[in-house]
Amino acid sequence: MGRPTQNPRTKKIGFRMSPKEIDDIQKCADTMGTQRVNAVVEGIELLKKKLNIKE
Repeated sequence: MGRPTQNPRTKKIGFRMSPKEIDDIQKCADTMGTQRVNAVVEGIELLKKKLNIKE
């Protein structure tokens, strides 16, 4: 199993995306040197800041 964490990823979500959208996420992940899920999570954090959404 993976490393212990305080925020385990136990939930799963699925949705349809275009090949371009998936490619864009992959490019971001590659540039960040991480997995696609981490690029998506970082994007959500940036969007929350832009929209001034608090926890």
